[in-house]
Amino acid sequence: APGRRNVAMVFQNYALYPPMTVAENMAFGLRNIRVEPDVLRKRIAEAARILVLHRRPSQLSGGQRQRVAIGRAIVKEPKAFLF
Repeated sequence: APGRRNVAMVFQNYALYPPMTVAENMAFGLRNIRVEPDVLRKRIAEAARILVLHRRPSQLSGGQRQRVAIGRAIVKEPKAFLF
């Protein structure tokens, strides 16, 4: 199944969820694959050192949105990234 391939995708248009904060956007995929809450928080903290987690995508510049999209892929710890 596609979800078991351990590949993370970053779309050109970011594919972020506007009502969610940066942290919630990054956690979304991990929650879908049922990552334990402690592991989820650790991965988000590691990937988010340079991001402002309480903001919403509409409050971010294009470059910041792209970094959030990349962060969302990083927290999955995939074997490959598709950009």
